[in-house]
Amino acid sequence: MGVILERVNEAAHGEREALWAASEARDREIKRQELNALRLSYHRGQAERLRLTLEELITHHETQARQLLEKGSA
Repeated sequence: MGVILERVNEAAHGEREALWAASEARDREIKRQELNALRLSYHRGQAERLRLTLEELITHHETQARQLLEKGSA
């Protein structure tokens, strides 16, 4: 009876380890997806911030160029 009980315990231990490994894999996948979502959000936000900054810079330089042209033709 001891051998059978030992095999049952080994089988149960193997099942627990398999469940734990599957749980760890799910947790890693969830964490990977969360980090990807954060990275995506960061890069989209950064692109928008840079777009606004560059548009303002372009407008500034266009204004400066227009003023120089106006002064030159006066």
